Amino acid sequence: MKCSYRLITLIAATLAAIPLSAQSNGGGGERARAAANSATEMPVVIPAGTPLTVAIDEDLSSASVNQGQQVAFHLPADYSEFGHVLIAQGTPVKGTVAHVARRSAGGNPGSVTLQVTSVRAVDGTYIPLRGTTKAVGKKRQGQAAALGILTFGIGATKKGLSAVIPAGTQFTVFTNVKRTVVVPR
Repeated sequence: MKCSYRLITLIAATLAAIPLSAQSNGGGGERARAAANSATEMPVVIPAGTPLTVAIDEDLSSASVNQGQQVAFHLPADYSEFGHVLIAQGTPVKGTVAHVARRSAGGNPGSVTLQVTSVRAVDGTYIPLRGTTKAVGKKRQGQAAALGILTFGIGATKKGLSAVIPAGTQFTVFTNVKRTVVVPR
């Protein structure tokens, strides 16, 4: 009986180790292996979950954007590891408008949610990102209710304010997967 538990444990550990060793890092494995043996290039790993700060390139408003619309971001500072710049300052970052709600009657404000999707490293490696930011306009429900009473309902059509995200607004996003970037030694 004791032997069978040990055997089962040994088989389970072996089966668990096989898929892990067979996995690739998904980010140019051949290039990284070649760089590891090179005198002029060096592979550097960017782990999944690495925080990056991004900034919005243009003013956005819930009154003028549409869901699914492409939005431009950039990195306001270099991202470096071990003294090597892996993602340069000013590198374009791709993103979209994930959700938008227009301001509406009853004093309800507008809102806009932005989602960041990807960036390219200095060697051209595609790095998927995850992260969102949301802005909500100012509510005017109290004003709409008061005006509605005073004007027999006409004032209830007063709308809240649109959400606005000014250019240059910064927020933190994260790398979604581990990637290997090849940099000069």
